[in-house]
Amino acid sequence: MTGIWIARFQNLIRKPTVLIMMTVMTLVMAYLVGGTSNGKMSVSVAVDDSELSIAVLERLKEEGGYSLRETTEEELKQKAKEDIRMIGIVLKEASYTIFSASDSDSVRNLTLIVESAYSDASFKQQVILAGGESAWSDLEVSLQEKQAFHLQTEAMDESEVFRYDNALQSLFGFMLFFVFYTVSINVQFILDDKRTGVWNRLKLASISRFQLYFGHLSFSYIIGFVQMLLVLFVFRYVLGTNMYDGFWKVIIIAAFYVLLVMAFSVFVISLVKTVSQSSIIISLVAVAFAMIGGAYWPLEIVQSEGLLAMKWISPIYYAMESMKRVTVYEGTLSSVWTYVSMMVGIAVVLLVVGITLLEKRTERYHSSE
Repeated sequence: MTGIWIARFQNLIRKPTVLIMMTVMTLVMAYLVGGTSNGKMSVSVAVDDSELSIAVLERLKEEGGYSLRETTEEELKQKAKEDIRMIGIVLKEASYTIFSASDSDSVRNLTLIVESAYSDASFKQQVILAGGESAWSDLEVSLQEKQAFHLQTEAMDESEVFRYDNALQSLFGFMLFFVFYTVSINVQFILDDKRTGVWNRLKLASISRFQLYFGHLSFSYIIGFVQMLLVLFVFRYVLGTNMYDGFWKVIIIAAFYVLLVMAFSVFVISLVKTVSQSSIIISLVAVAFAMIGGAYWPLEIVQSEGLLAMKWISPIYYAMESMKRVTVYEGTLSSVWTYVSMMVGIAVVLLVVGITLLEKRTERYHSSE
């Protein structure tokens, strides 16, 4: 088994391109798409330069949960057509328009803030018109010292509230997607060894089947897990991404996800004869799993019941949902135990079936390339 590790490590040193490219692409794509909002809701805002709309914009800037990006109305409308995840507001003198693909709790809260800002700004204008700036200053002091009500709002059921963090959505989505490729490509070395006859020669050298599989699979697992650790540490400690005190929980979930992807890759190579066939299948299913698993966009904005029903076949869905629940929703590991246990259960089944099919195959592996 040590020899397998040494051989795989030497091969990685000679050909590190795949691992480097997948890691770099994860970092770049997650950074560019997710932006640097650090846990704040990213909102594009367009104003018409009227006094009232500018006052509303200043009120939004005072809110702590939003990362505002000022733009023009034309650019905002065009971006809304191209990106269904975008949230934008057009502020005018007597009206406002919110662009959002979902009627989520965060969007409704944003609507309340905008309406309140319009109401307060309009009230201020009326007071100033009636009594001048001094009248408003006196009234403002009076309102602050003698508040009629103290309000505190919270959701009745936090589990039913849709929360969205663009930075984490992009980070988790692209990380899970590209690690899928990294692990799958490394598992394919088993198929390549069987095809070239190296596998049989190793068995003749008194190496057990368990040692052969464990050597290859453990190396593939570590490569994938290290890649995820590197990405997570860069975003958490270098870029300062807010993970809501769930960083170590995400790492634990990542460990189970790599196991599931590794098991799925073993199952795929047990169904094909060549590495090229395996690569084609992996490429197709990786994109499909990312789409239906919520890696590219939150599933809360998907309207098709058919697509939502298919999410259960995607390994990415279980990890994506678990990671979001322990970060954005600030849940515990016990709250995602169902998803984690499903990842472990499916991984065990796929490993058993995949290895059994590989062992039962009697024909020799010949490349068709």
